[in-house]
Amino acid sequence: MANLSAVTAATAPPLTDDQKKALQNLHSAATQFEGVFLQMVMDAMRNTVPQNTLFGQDSASEQTWQSMLDNEYAQQLSKGGGVGLAAQMERQMRAAVLANAKAEAHADPDATRRIGP
Repeated sequence: MANLSAVTAATAPPLTDDQKKALQNLHSAATQFEGVFLQMVMDAMRNTVPQNTLFGQDSASEQTWQSMLDNEYAQQLSKGGGVGLAAQMERQMRAAVLANAKAEAHADPDATRRIGP
């Protein structure tokens, strides 16, 4: 028996340019979200480790460096597939994004929004 998703994909109409761009934006946003989530997990894990080492208390610069390194680890993990959070979000949001593809295609997933007045 044929796989249902393969049959559905074979009978589905081809995606428009707006739909393709909207799905790319969804992928980018989901990957960034997973990176932020992983960064928060790594920060929480880092806080469980004592700050005193063989050479004394960690300096502020060492803590900053460690935070930057953890952030890079989190971003690389998310780009490489991470823990599957981004993929799950994409599966769940795909239909909604395709239904509103014209607006979603022009959204900027890399934009930083200012919060507050």
